Amino acid sequence: MNILLIKCMNAAGWGSASQSSTHSDSWSAPNALDLRPSTCTHTLVQSTPWWKLDLLKVYSVNRVAVTNRPDCCGERINGAEIRIGNVSSDVFSNPVCSNISGIPAGGSVSYSCGGMEGRYVNVVIPGDSKNLTLCEVEVYGTDGAELNGDSDQSSIFQYWNAERAVDGIKIAPGAASFCTHTKKEKNPWWRLDLLDIYYVSAVTITNRVDYIPERINGAEIHIGNSLKNDGNSNPRCAVVSSPVPAGGTVSFLCGGMGGRYMNMFLPKIQTFLTLCEVEVYGTGQLFLT
Repeated sequence: MNILLIKCMNAAGWGSASQSSTHSDSWSAPNALDLRPSTCTHTLVQSTPWWKLDLLKVYSVNRVAVTNRPDCCGERINGAEIRIGNVSSDVFSNPVCSNISGIPAGGSVSYSCGGMEGRYVNVVIPGDSKNLTLCEVEVYGTDGAELNGDSDQSSIFQYWNAERAVDGIKIAPGAASFCTHTKKEKNPWWRLDLLDIYYVSAVTITNRVDYIPERINGAEIHIGNSLKNDGNSNPRCAVVSSPVPAGGTVSFLCGGMGGRYMNMFLPKIQTFLTLCEVEVYGTGQLFLT
């Protein structure tokens, strides 16, 4: 069950940051990991400045989010490269995840890295007479470890049980062969018990690929600590208000909502609920066992 992603934070001991040079003590490399966009990193003017995060072991990185400085000089980040790999001594030996073409002052942009594997996440600007400043870097990825959590659903149609939404298989041949499926009932639901309280930043859902993709339309995501109404009365993060294509994947931001339970819920109608994969992203205690 490979569903909870880490958010690397230096303060929690999950990674250590360094950079090619430091403009002054108040602009040090760990500033990009302190969850405060108002404190930034800053190198000297130099050739090919870089910032590096050592994750301490190899992870599969799904995305990297970068926040630019809010005050001035937002263009200084233009042309930066995000590189991920296992080479510490030479940042250019690590493959490129993405190029940063521009981030508004104070803005944040998320770059998909597609599960690139590596211990080191680098942000580097090639060229002479450059400096690099970053106000926040967030890295989301897995190490293949399993989350110690339990899944359940309101009913089971044939063999499509709740665990199929957290088996790591998004799309496979056959009729919903690796998906969940409830019986036709009023208010069908699927629930993940995280076994502890976590702060959920996003939930990603993959729809069935074969047919009837509209069955997920209107589903609500709820996060909280109560099992009242099977957990469906917890605060709502989002609603699947737009159709998700067959086999499609969509993400919903939950803004750090805290809770032990994450529910998918189709309210007020008699229908089925089917899910092919649910991924939960967040922070709190260390998610990975």
